[in-house]
Amino acid sequence: IGLLGVAVVIALIGVANTLSLSVVERRRENALLRALGLTKRQLRLTLAVEGVLLAAVGALVGLVLGLAYGWIGGLLLLGPTAGVTIGSLSVPWSSVGAVLLVAIAAGVLASVLPARGAVKVPPVAALAAD
Repeated sequence: IGLLGVAVVIALIGVANTLSLSVVERRRENALLRALGLTKRQLRLTLAVEGVLLAAVGALVGLVLGLAYGWIGGLLLLGPTAGVTIGSLSVPWSSVGAVLLVAIAAGVLASVLPARGAVKVPPVAALAAD
């Protein structure tokens, strides 16, 4: 659980960094959307959805690869000595679901600071800057 906690903290920093770069690179696009009527709340929601998608895709890829490598490793290490077969290995679905929920929560949490920075810039100032 400790390793998972450290991985979540690292993932939070990575997703927040990615979203921050996204906000900086798309400053003019965000300003144009705001000028066309997108509210601050809608912009925050857009960035939260982006953060959730980043975190969920990362968690799904990590879970699939982790389960595959864990399964193969378990077969190779325990199979010859303990009589472990492919059918005897099981997936802890409750733990997998908990990891996905934590990843989604981390994606939302990581989007808070970049969204705050994105909504602070007035649309006119962001469109004028180049």
